[in-house]
Amino acid sequence: MGSIQEAVSVAEERVEDVVNDTVYVAVGKNAKKSQRLLHWVNQNFSGKEICLLHVHQTDPLNSLTDSDASEIEPKDDVIEAFQETDRQKVHELLDQFILTLVPEGVHASKLLIEKDNIEKGIIEAIAQYNIRCLVMGAAADRQKLRLDSEDTPVIETAPVLLMLDSNMEAKQSEKIKSQLIPDVLKYLDSGYTEETKNINSHCSLNAEWSFNSVIARTKLTDLLIHEDDEALQNWCAKELTRRKEVEEQLAREKQDVQEMKNQRDKIVSELQMLEDRISALRNQLFESECSATELEEKILLAVDLLISFKEKRDKLRIEHANAVKKVEMLKKFGEVDTTSSYVVEFPAFSFMEINEATHDFDQSWKIGEGNCGSVYKGLLRNMLVAIKMLPSYGCLNQFEFQHQVEVLSRIRHPNLLTLIGSCAESKTLVYEYLNNGSLESHLACKDKTPLPWQIRMSIATDICSALIFLHSSEPCIVHGNLKPSKVLLDANFVAKLGDLGIPSLVKHGVDSADTGTVVYNNSHKGLVYVDPEYLDTGKLTPESDVYSFGIILLQLLTGRPLLGLVRDMKCALEKENLKTVLDFSAGEWPLHQTTQMACLALRCCEKNWLNRPDLVSEVWSVLKPFRTICINRRQELTSKKLQRAPSHFVCPIVQEVMEDPYIAADGFTYEEEAIRGWLDSGHNTSPMTNLKLEHTDLVPNYALHNAIREWQQQ
Repeated sequence: MGSIQEAVSVAEERVEDVVNDTVYVAVGKNAKKSQRLLHWVNQNFSGKEICLLHVHQTDPLNSLTDSDASEIEPKDDVIEAFQETDRQKVHELLDQFILTLVPEGVHASKLLIEKDNIEKGIIEAIAQYNIRCLVMGAAADRQKLRLDSEDTPVIETAPVLLMLDSNMEAKQSEKIKSQLIPDVLKYLDSGYTEETKNINSHCSLNAEWSFNSVIARTKLTDLLIHEDDEALQNWCAKELTRRKEVEEQLAREKQDVQEMKNQRDKIVSELQMLEDRISALRNQLFESECSATELEEKILLAVDLLISFKEKRDKLRIEHANAVKKVEMLKKFGEVDTTSSYVVEFPAFSFMEINEATHDFDQSWKIGEGNCGSVYKGLLRNMLVAIKMLPSYGCLNQFEFQHQVEVLSRIRHPNLLTLIGSCAESKTLVYEYLNNGSLESHLACKDKTPLPWQIRMSIATDICSALIFLHSSEPCIVHGNLKPSKVLLDANFVAKLGDLGIPSLVKHGVDSADTGTVVYNNSHKGLVYVDPEYLDTGKLTPESDVYSFGIILLQLLTGRPLLGLVRDMKCALEKENLKTVLDFSAGEWPLHQTTQMACLALRCCEKNWLNRPDLVSEVWSVLKPFRTICINRRQELTSKKLQRAPSHFVCPIVQEVMEDPYIAADGFTYEEEAIRGWLDSGHNTSPMTNLKLEHTDLVPNYALHNAIREWQQQ
């Protein structure tokens, strides 16, 4: 009992010192109990500054699950959000407590300590802020002082007042940390025991004691009595047991949660695998459908190809049978007596007529020259004709020549140059004269207006039509010398193939250019049009004409020189930049159709004849749509050139629009070539008046020449 009395005395001394210090009040989250505690403090420490002390547990989740923290670790952002929300709520609660003290004139503040353990938080606050007066109470609703029937004071659970001496902190710090604070908190949780009441009954305290002193002494007495109390040990044992049960229950629940989480993760993983599998199956299905579509297309193509092969086979069989019949007929024809007279059903001209028509083969009337002879323009039986003189070397004898000409005269087509007659004596062929010259001269733009693209496509259509006719004849006819110089244009820009069958008459094979002033011979430029297969085998086939046609088609599209023409077109198509090689002097090409034509031309130029397109089924189907457009454009140009041409633009001799107008001595303007031919033939009279000319000098008519040019360019 002596130690109890000493503790009470110390408590009384410290109560006296509270008037000089700030009163710290430990409050919890129970608003009702905390409000009563503050009311009690305000009544007993009137006029003093009050500081609300609250220990906020920073991580209540981990404090309950320390033993199994390694099993489930909450996400940091979730914990942080939870703590921030909890911390904000605590601040709001403390602010409400302060607002209740303001109307009573109390100067109040708040102190928030964050600690995972309340006891440690209070100890830390005492040490850090040098707290000398601390009020704690968890059951303020029962904090009363009453007197029993014998006027003995009885204490029911009241707040605990701790008075700390700063001079004794060094001595008592260990005790406070290890015993006092935890015991006080446990005491407040458990309330008074029977031993507390016994102590109260044995303490003869005067009713005049200070209420604060009595509370402080009573609490300290109870704490000292309970230090070794067996009941406290039992309570601690029960608490430990309860805590262990709670921890075991929590561990089981966490295990269940973990199992559920594992099951969820497993299900999610299986679901993801199923989704991936479904996606893969969809891709496989799509690929299978694409493959099936491709196979169907290939099968259809194979069927079409098979049908085509069968048709070709049947056609070849028929052709073979016809060829056999033809051979038999030729054999019979060869047995006919060659001495019998050969009736010619074809116009034959005398050498005198040929000589007169060409003005004794005047060089001014020559319009072309090549390995297979020279070509002259002439007026024969009032017809303007083209006369081809074959070379004397290598020619057939007169009978063979006449027979071959007879065969050639029977080959008639709108796009083949018409053979009018022949002169067996001079080995001369007479053709119709086409006043628009050759395609070669137009592509070279030699004093010519560039051909519009519509006319160029019309020319390609005409050439294709002529080749189809020749190749489908019985027997098949191969031109074998197709090039721009062999393509002639009439007044309506209709293209006609010339020199058909000339190699068979000369026995010279494929010649070079037979028109124009340049003789190619076997130069590289002339060989560009020749089928590479022919150069290897020496045999001409219909595909040889297809190859030459492809080169001409490329020239019509580009207007470029032959060197590197195929390579440039391939490069332009691969880069999808066809415009870089097109000849835009021909106008604005329709790009889609022109691209088809370019691809077709390149296929015709394939070195292997098996890769070249068929003229009927492939080439003609592309060219046919151009026919209507080309015919309209051709009529427009013809109308402009012939029907709308002013009369003074037309040469009186050849009745064509003049290209080189010259003034003669009679005052009339003529085409230079026509008037010089007139004068050189021995005429000294005017073609218009038939009067004698004073002289034969000619003067260029530049004014009329410029006027004609302007009219042509409109």
